[in-house]
Parts: sequence; structure tokens; C-alpha cells
Amino acid sequence: FGPIKALVMVKCRLCGAETGSSWFVKDAKSVESLEMFMCGSCALVQQVNLPTDEELRIYYSHNYREAYKSTHKPKPKYVYRAGRAAIDRLGRMHKAGVPQGETLLDIGAGGGEFVYMAQQAGFVSQGVEPHQGYSEFARDEYGVKIETCQISDIEHRGFGVVTMFHVLEHLAHPEQVMAKAHSLLKEGGHFVLEVPNITQNDASPHNIYFKAHLFYYSRPSLIAAASAYFEPIYVEDIGNLFVVFKRKSNPLPSVLLPSAADVKHVARRLEEKGWGEYLFEGGGVTKIFTRIPKSLRESKVKQMEPKAILDQLHEQPDV
Repeated sequence: FGPIKALVMVKCRLCGAETGSSWFVKDAKSVESLEMFMCGSCALVQQVNLPTDEELRIYYSHNYREAYKSTHKPKPKYVYRAGRAAIDRLGRMHKAGVPQGETLLDIGAGGGEFVYMAQQAGFVSQGVEPHQGYSEFARDEYGVKIETCQISDIEHRGFGVVTMFHVLEHLAHPEQVMAKAHSLLKEGGHFVLEVPNITQNDASPHNIYFKAHLFYYSRPSLIAAASAYFEPIYVEDIGNLFVVFKRKSNPLPSVLLPSAADVKHVARRLEEKGWGEYLFEGGGVTKIFTRIPKSLRESKVKQMEPKAILDQLHEQPDV
């Protein structure tokens, strides 16, 4: 992670505080240098030099999927992975008490796999996705309702559930996202978020920081980011951070900051992260053995149509 420099003056994009720590890292894809900043008030880790809103709009509507997946539409193995992830997420939502049968909006829907699987599970689901190729794929292959647009373009209201899986870390204005999600939900609605967890111990040190990830959340900073508009009712922070929030009837005027102890814990976890922790505490040494059966399962779907892959997973989730 490199040396952490104390008391750097950078204004936090979430809480506005200007005191924290900074350090330099390498982008996991391009190995270019990125300067990171951890806010000393809300514990949010963020890039110091963020792109403009227009640069982000163009990137996600035209370039992101190609840059990260090397394709303008998902390959069968990615459909399979997304289908399995959807089953897992729906199971967690059920465990958290999110009622089935609700209207559901998936923001950043990708190829539409979660929208389709949520539909199979009883939700009245639809989604939005800025990438033209992926949103067209979802409509053509699964017959689901996916609009090609940005979050700011969404006009529908009154959803029972809004979901965002590995999207929030890409967005430059977290407080605006929370306000928008609040406006989209009906009274008592649920907001379901999953993001990479900067404090997790099972991520390779070479696979943590990405230029496309503008923010790096921990349990305290994600709850703080949502606190003006939502109350957490279910949290899992082993591996990725998965939180189900309940909509507050009356938003607060500002975010609720985490305790000083929580901020110190996040800072300590950043210092502790490294190859030793990843290999021996995070299970890195055993990952090669789990990759083999995973590759074998994925090889079986190479010639299958996308919808057939998801239908098979719906009928046999353990396949």
C-alpha cells in the first residue's frame, strides 16, 4: 500500500471533511498510479483525482464493459456466474425479510440476469443499464424490461425494492445516489446494496484498486453514506459488503458519522492488508483448488443459450 501520509487536505466527497490520510497504489488493470484518500471523519476511501461527470457518462455507456470484460455482451460463462450470484443475492434478501412479489428496480443491471432471476423468484422486476450492448442483450435474450439510461434519467417511482450490485463504487456522488434511491422507493421500501469491501481479507493485494472504482467502502462508511435516507436492517461483511436498508420516512439533513473507534478500525485494516493475510487468513492458498471445479462447471455451459443457462440454474441452483 505504500507509506500513509497523515493530515492531508482533501475534501471528502461524502461528508465534506478535509482531514485524512493519503497513499499511492497501482491500478490492478493498467498499473498506473492512483492517489487514494481515507477520510478521517467518515472512513470512506476514495480516489483523489476523480473524472468529470461527463467523462464517466461516456465511459460507462460506451467503454466500461469492453475494457473490463473484453466484450460488448456477456459470454456464457459470465451469464452463468451472474445467474449464480443472483440466486445467492435473492437468498440473502429473503433471509433479510425482503418480501417477494414486490416491484423491483435493479440499477446497473448489466446483462439482465438478476432482473430475470428476480422475476422467476416472484418479483415484478425491471432494470436500468447505461451500456447499450448489455441492455439490448437483456431485452433480446430474456425479454425483461431494461432501460438504456443513467440513474439520473429514471423517472418511475413507488418501487418496493431497489437493488444495486457492484455499482455504487463507480458513482461519483454517493449522497446524490442515496437521495435518488430514496425518491424511487415507496414508504417502507428496501434498498439492497452490494459493494467490494475494503476491509475484507480474501482479496489479492494485486486485485484491490481499479481506476473505475472511485470509492472503496467499509461497513462504517457505507452505513454512513446511506444514513440520511436509510436504516440498515441486515449486514454481511465477510467478503463483499452486502447490506439491506429500510427507507426512512423523514430524511436527515446530513449523514451520521461513524464512531472514532470504527474509523480507527478501518485505518488499521488498511495497514494490515498484504500477501500474508490474503494467503493464510483470506484463503488465497486454497483458491487454485476451488478454481478447477468452477472452470469445469463453466465449461459445460459454453454452447448453451443464455436463457437456458438461467433456467437450468433456477431449476437446479447447485449445478
